[in-house]
Amino acid sequence: MNDHLHPLVTIGLPTYNRAQGLKKTIECIQAQTYRNLEIIISDNHSTDGEVQQAIQAFAASDSRVQSFLQPENIGLENNFNFVFEKSTAGYFMWMSDDDYFEANYIEACVNFLKANPSYVLCSGIARYYSNDKFVFTEKMFRTENEKPMQRVFRLFNNIGKNGNFYGVFKNRLLLQKPIGEHIGCDWTFMARLALVGKLNYTDSTSYQRSADGNSGTKQKMIKKFGFNKLQAVFFETTSAYYITSNIFKDKTVNAKFSYLQRAVINTFVFFQINYRAVLQFAYKVRGKNFFNA
Repeated sequence: MNDHLHPLVTIGLPTYNRAQGLKKTIECIQAQTYRNLEIIISDNHSTDGEVQQAIQAFAASDSRVQSFLQPENIGLENNFNFVFEKSTAGYFMWMSDDDYFEANYIEACVNFLKANPSYVLCSGIARYYSNDKFVFTEKMFRTENEKPMQRVFRLFNNIGKNGNFYGVFKNRLLLQKPIGEHIGCDWTFMARLALVGKLNYTDSTSYQRSADGNSGTKQKMIKKFGFNKLQAVFFETTSAYYITSNIFKDKTVNAKFSYLQRAVINTFVFFQINYRAVLQFAYKVRGKNFFNA
């Protein structure tokens, strides 16, 4: 296969105790029209034996698969980082073991990135389901500004469920582990990408996301990250602090901006997140979905 026409793409698939979802995700990968794939699966020490059975059957039938079984549970974020660190391709994407992509998903995203070198990520349209029942389509957005600061401000003016996170992106843009062990780590990751390049989505493909994940409710996140009572009361402000204070921990991103620029970005984003939290509350009072308004 011509690497110029079909560059290698790594799919990073962290999984844990979702045998049925994993099987559907595997079927989705096998159906992809884009074939030049490196597929890295990390089982986070599942207690359900069916998970390993599904992985081993997939690996036996597809030479593109590399599978790993963690000797102990290393946590969700570290498992995401593990599959990323094992990747060798010029493009990378994560897949969750409860998300399903249209057959042309990788092909559509890669074709866009090849044709538009100033962009670093391309995703499809995210559609949300709960127990196989359609819930809503996410309002997607692009950050196409030429200036990095404008891109990151646009990102935080629009980001919600963060369906863009499951797009194809150019690999090795960042030096540090991409996913931090803090609340809103996916938002922090997207902010870093926005600071190094443009983000896009294409309406020519889509994928199905679960609306019932680990970060589905505020109470789940409070428990997961061990917030104390004061942090729980000021949930949005605490979240904003962790998101913004981690944006420039990546050395590559940090080196691109002066101390003053970093301070301006962090301060502005901190207040953006808090302001949007107030708007979200107002929408809930009015019975509307803020992230899909």
